Amino acid sequence: MTATLFHVDNTSYSQTDCERLVQPLTTLDSFRDTSRMRLAVCLQRTADWLALCLWLKDRGASVLPIHPGTPRHAARALALDTGCNLLLFGDGLDSALPETINDTPAPGVTGGELIQLSSGTTGKPKTIARSWRDIDLEVNAYVTQFIEARGLTPVVACPVTHSYGLICGVLASLARGAQPNVVTSLNPRFLLAQLKSVPDHLLYASPTLVNLLIQMLPATERLHTVMLSGAPLPEPVLRQVQGRCQRLCQQYGCSEAGCVALAPTLNEPGQLGQPLPHLAVQAGISAQCPDEIRITVEATGQEIHSRDLGYFDTRGDLHFLGRADDTINVAGINVYPGAVEDVFLTYPGITDAVAFKQPDSFAGERVCLRFVAEAELDIDHLRQWSRNRLSPHQVPALLEQVDAIPRLANGKVSRRLLSVDEPTATRKQEVPA
Repeated sequence: MTATLFHVDNTSYSQTDCERLVQPLTTLDSFRDTSRMRLAVCLQRTADWLALCLWLKDRGASVLPIHPGTPRHAARALALDTGCNLLLFGDGLDSALPETINDTPAPGVTGGELIQLSSGTTGKPKTIARSWRDIDLEVNAYVTQFIEARGLTPVVACPVTHSYGLICGVLASLARGAQPNVVTSLNPRFLLAQLKSVPDHLLYASPTLVNLLIQMLPATERLHTVMLSGAPLPEPVLRQVQGRCQRLCQQYGCSEAGCVALAPTLNEPGQLGQPLPHLAVQAGISAQCPDEIRITVEATGQEIHSRDLGYFDTRGDLHFLGRADDTINVAGINVYPGAVEDVFLTYPGITDAVAFKQPDSFAGERVCLRFVAEAELDIDHLRQWSRNRLSPHQVPALLEQVDAIPRLANGKVSRRLLSVDEPTATRKQEVPA
C-alpha cells in the first residue's frame, strides 16, 4: 500500500490510485506524445483532475484546467481561444474521451506549460501560459519562505483549477511533504466540520468564504491558520477575522508570476509581506510615494508590470494601495478606493462598499460609492458623516445604496464596469452631492 498523496472530501488517494485513474487514457493514440499536447481539461471529479494534472506535469504536457461548473460549449470555446488542440470534458477519466479542437498539433514547449486565464477585472481575460519549470521555481521559493506552514495540514477550500488552489494549496503542500485536504463542498457547515477534524489546519480560501465562516463559528472557537489571497480585506473585516483565528496570513500574486509576496502574519490592511526569494520586486518608497509594483523573475529575466500601486515599508514589507486603473484623480489629487471604503465600512449597519470613479467635467474624475446596508440609510446624513472622516477630495460625489455588490470568486470587484454602469431599479437611493 503506497502512502497517501492527497485527500478529496475525506477520500484518500495514493500514487497507485492516481495511476489507476489515469490508466484509461494511456492507451489512446492522442496521449502517446504528450510533448505536442495542449489539452483543455474540464472534469467534474476533482481527484481525477489532480491525478491527471500530476501525470501531465511529469510528462511535460501543456494543460488548461477549466472550472468543473463550466458548460461544454463554454469549455470548448475556452479551449479554442487558448490554442488548445484537445478537450477532455466529462465526469471523470473513466468516461471522458478527448475531443479534437484543432487538427494542427500544438507547438511543442519544452517541459510543458500550465495555461491559465487572467481574472478579467480590467478587461477581457487573457491567456497566461507558464512553464512547469517556472512553477517549480515558485513552489520551491514559496515552501522556503513560508516556514510557518511546516507541521500544518493544508485544507484547500478553493478551486484547484485555479493557480491559488492548485499551486499554493496542492503542489506546494506536496513539495512540503504534507497531504492536502481538498474540499469541494463549500457549504460552510460542512467546511467548519472538516476544519474541526483537522485542528492544526492551514486553510486556503477566498476572503468572502473566510468572512462567512467566522460569522458561523461558535464564539468559543477559533480557526487555526488562514491564508488569504485576492482582494485585501477592508480594515473592519480584517480586525474581525484576526480575532477569530490563531494566525492570519496574506499572499499576493499575479497571473504572470504566480505568488509574488507573502505575509505569514497579517497585521494591517494592504500588507502583502516579503517578496519570494526567486523574484526581484520594485514599488514605491512610502505610502505617500507609491509606484507600480514591477516584478522580475530572476532566473529568466521576465519583467512583469502588475498595474498595481504599492510601496515598501521600512521593514521591507510590500503594501498594496490599489489598481493603477482604479485610482481616482480628483482635480490632480489621487484617491485610492480602499481608503474610502474602509471609512464607510465603519458606519453602523453598512456590510459592503465599493468606491469607483466616473468622469467629471470640473474635477476630471469624481469619487462614487455603492454600499450595502442592513436597513435603508439616509444618504444626506451619511454624506455629512463622511465629511468629518474624509478629506474633501475623498468624499463621494455620488452615493448609492444597493441590494448587493457583485464579486468574483476571489472577492474582487470590477471597478471598470462599475464606472460605466447605469443606475438600475435595485438601487434604493441615489443622491448626487
